[in-house]
Amino acid sequence: MAQTINSNSLPQFTDLVRRNFTYNLESMPQVMRTSGMVVEDPLEQNTWEFKRYAERLHRNQYGSRRDEGDTAKQATIQYGYEKDLQVHTVALEVSITKRMRVAGKSQDMIDAVTNLSTVCPSSIDLDLSHRITFAHETSYVDRDGNTITTTVWDGLAWASASHTLTGSATTYNNIVTGNPQFSKGALENAQKLAVEESYNNIGEKMVVNCNIIFSTDDPNTCNQIKELLNSTADVSTDNSGTFNVYSNALKHVELPRVATTAAGAVDTTKRKYWGIYSSMDSDFYFSTLEAPYLKTPTDGNNGEEFSSENWNYLAGTTYGIAIVTGRAIKISKWDWS
Repeated sequence: MAQTINSNSLPQFTDLVRRNFTYNLESMPQVMRTSGMVVEDPLEQNTWEFKRYAERLHRNQYGSRRDEGDTAKQATIQYGYEKDLQVHTVALEVSITKRMRVAGKSQDMIDAVTNLSTVCPSSIDLDLSHRITFAHETSYVDRDGNTITTTVWDGLAWASASHTLTGSATTYNNIVTGNPQFSKGALENAQKLAVEESYNNIGEKMVVNCNIIFSTDDPNTCNQIKELLNSTADVSTDNSGTFNVYSNALKHVELPRVATTAAGAVDTTKRKYWGIYSSMDSDFYFSTLEAPYLKTPTDGNNGEEFSSENWNYLAGTTYGIAIVTGRAIKISKWDWS
């Protein structure tokens, strides 16, 4: 990007803003959105602002013995939980003042429009990440003072020790016992939880293969995970021939916005959050009604605001988030208390 700007030319400056916006949308990493945990499902325009997501039907996994000449036992077909997603719009406006233009504040103008281009992807990543940040809560108050409900369809927090089923009195837990810091033993306890606390809605054990391990960007936690996943033994050592069972089984995803407050500031009390996740069983939905867009002034009556003489630029997007059940995630928050 050039370091000088023709301050008298609205079309040239607007072209710069548009190109910068497009470039940042394509190049800026959106870690949570592309983590493998989120199921992206665009919402078609003119189809209202809600979308309902439902579990697939569950039926008996096993047949019943049929005596000679008798009829076969009728299968149990069980409906699962449903969750409604509602979209909302986030937007931010930046004004390029006349004084910035006539005084030649080129760098200030560049900084203003560059920051604007990151608003939409950053907002999406923070809101998706906060589903993990506040996974143990049923709601939180976001950066704008809105109460965000984070329950799944059984009315419980995403992370709960007593999730319910629609066709059985059995309950299941997806919180690693004791909320431990990450370690090899803690990981095995999380995997044990996936094996022993995963049911279909009839109450039968179901297989949930967790293929993702996620964490905050806490260096100590990340390094421990990397050491475990990538460790090898030299063939000349006593451990020669040792096989690392974790090396190809789990993909590590670092989520830098999980250990934050609702406003996006650092929250060290959450720096040890980690867990495992099954991308194949994910019902964590993200739906966009409007992809990130940019509104710019144009030549003519709308190009310059009459009283302020500002050039106004706005970035926005409309999306929603919904999680149906707690089946795909096993999580630990390291309980400081």
